[in-house]
Amino acid sequence: MSAIVDFAWYYNVYFGNEADQSSFPALCARAEDVIGAMTRWQVTAANIGTLSEALQTLYKKAICAQVDFFAVNGTETATGDSGGGWTVGKVTVQGKADRASGAGLLSGAVSPLAVALLEQTGLLNPQVPTLPEMPLLGWW
Repeated sequence: MSAIVDFAWYYNVYFGNEADQSSFPALCARAEDVIGAMTRWQVTAANIGTLSEALQTLYKKAICAQVDFFAVNGTETATGDSGGGWTVGKVTVQGKADRASGAGLLSGAVSPLAVALLEQTGLLNPQVPTLPEMPLLGWW
């Protein structure tokens, strides 16, 4: 499977600095899975070239933002293995046990920047495609 974003693009175009070259492939694979799931797999490595240059850039930046998010927070956020949470001063981070209320399966696992970038693409449209209308069969 070919990656949509490589380390050179992450480092030289996005100017990412949270992931190093050795950890990037694993983080990027997880990031592409999260971004792909959010966009209902409308974009793949095979068809990304069909998007406009602006949309390609936004999609790749969203993946890079997710890579940075995983590099800082760990990939456990995507699997729900982040534990029970913690508090430092006035800041509280909720863990797996606290998130069970159903705020969304990926809610704690997605970079807010990635969401902001994807919102500009139209790929987060929640509409579900349906079958085209069928002509009436027969005369009623």
